[in-house]
Amino acid sequence: MSHVPPVVALLTDFGLDDPYVGQMKAVLASRLPMVRILDLTHGVPVHDILAGAFFLSASLPWLPTGSVAVAVVDPGVGSSRRIVGLSWRGRLVLAPDNGLVSLLLACAAPDAAWAFPVPASAAATFHGRDVFAPLAASLASGVTPGTLGQTIAWDSLHILPGLDPHLDNGLLHCRILHADRFGNLILGLPLDRWRPILDTAPGLTLKTSGAFPLRRVATYAGIPPAALGLLAGSQGYYELAAPCASAAAVTGLGPGHAVTLSFEAPSATRGKTF
Repeated sequence: MSHVPPVVALLTDFGLDDPYVGQMKAVLASRLPMVRILDLTHGVPVHDILAGAFFLSASLPWLPTGSVAVAVVDPGVGSSRRIVGLSWRGRLVLAPDNGLVSLLLACAAPDAAWAFPVPASAAATFHGRDVFAPLAASLASGVTPGTLGQTIAWDSLHILPGLDPHLDNGLLHCRILHADRFGNLILGLPLDRWRPILDTAPGLTLKTSGAFPLRRVATYAGIPPAALGLLAGSQGYYELAAPCASAAAVTGLGPGHAVTLSFEAPSATRGKTF
């Protein structure tokens, strides 16, 4: 049986105009020549930890077991924030301790967590190359995390506030995690948790500055004209979509906005369409 090369997956806000991603890959290839490097994305909006957390939680389950995921959205680079690692459902995750793993932890507790030291030789402005990439190469080669860092309590990890959806008197409160390039709004409502509730609700309305009656649909094509659809998205969360239009533009909403879904449909005079 042939040996399967290790996989290191990268997720950053570095973009591709500068050599930063290439330098990280160069370190990985130098230290672990057989490594397979997978780019999840380098298009996280600059310093947008919430977007990075969403991309990480949506992508990690698709990586092969045994993979090492490196998530670097790190506006606090060089500060006292920790560099941490998680063992999560058969994968290892490296990230700054700034909330990037918030949505992963909301899905499932990790098997273990560690904090790793920063070498004195590391550039204070580029831990992606000088800390994360060497750590990832070592871990992908089979070095155990406990030999490189210190075990920590996973519930000591920093969590972004306000992401836990809650149901109160027929009102479901949540946040928008992401608006994709089509204008679809991904809600912080994981399918496995909220499907039994949302699929049986008699009527749903999005409440913002106005009221948008929602049509529960299975596909984008199933959204009627001049309506706003609620559907189970491919990224593991419910999302809002408009027919061949941007739900973000229609509603004026975007990532980070708090929204409320009402389980009572509004009257015809209060309903809002577009």
